[in-house]
Amino acid sequence: MFFCARRFQLADFQKVARLIQTRAPDIAVFVFETRAGVKPLLAAPWFMLRPTVSIELMDARRRPRIFRGVRLRHSDRYDKMQEYRELDAYGLPVPKWTEIRPGAALNPDEWGPYVVVKPSRGKRGAFVRIARTGRVRYRPTSEYAEDHPGRRGPMLAQRFIYTGRWPTSYRVCTYFGEPVCLLRYDGKRDQAPLDGADGFKASGGGLSIVASAMGSRITLPDDSDILELARRVHRVFPSIPSLGLDIVREHGTGKLYLLETNPEGLAWMLTNSAGREIQSEFGLDFYSQFGALDLIANRSIEIAREYAR
Repeated sequence: MFFCARRFQLADFQKVARLIQTRAPDIAVFVFETRAGVKPLLAAPWFMLRPTVSIELMDARRRPRIFRGVRLRHSDRYDKMQEYRELDAYGLPVPKWTEIRPGAALNPDEWGPYVVVKPSRGKRGAFVRIARTGRVRYRPTSEYAEDHPGRRGPMLAQRFIYTGRWPTSYRVCTYFGEPVCLLRYDGKRDQAPLDGADGFKASGGGLSIVASAMGSRITLPDDSDILELARRVHRVFPSIPSLGLDIVREHGTGKLYLLETNPEGLAWMLTNSAGREIQSEFGLDFYSQFGALDLIANRSIEIAREYAR
């Protein structure tokens, strides 16, 4: 088994490797940094004779060459529309959505008074806005600013999920379907509350609907239904090592909805810069929440036995 990890992940996966070798002595484990190329492989050429699996936890654009076996890696081929299509096909709960095309006209009776408008290729909640349903119209790509992702892909309209007077959302980081940490974001309180899904006009406008925006409060909950939903998403992306799932709970009904899956390999909250900052600022320990490294080691043994060729 090979772990191809980014530099900030190496220490974790070196610990995981030691756990695996203790629990499954028949599995040889190698960990190397993505920029190391093939040198670590040349140090152990005998692996060419054994069933092999490579787990590549990295930005999808960095892919060292593995000479044999199965490669389990992230993908940059997904935009939000492709994600939503595949999630819909598996019957997973995604808020109703549509591409905003020329001639688009949304019916408030079907979509509600407000919808979320966002780019299909956006990241980190950027350029996400709320709009009156009846006013949503197609804009040519040339009308967007140079830095706007609307120049690189379609814009989407999506049913607005009301999560309470201030926005609330959850981020689940999974490893081959096993949740390794669960975060709750409670939106900043220095803006007017939103009293209902149709309350934007009464609030005076300018409200952020992104719970994870700067100024939010972050805690580590233990909602079993959110964790179970996160496990189900693995069926859609079985060969992608880690996902960063953004989930919301509708106020009043308690129903859960998936907003993002982040399959490109940039959402490893245990050790990426955003995760380290959150743990420091809020005094949190993602590792102890569910025993992350133990879970990763055990899941890796299962993956090796399932995929090694």
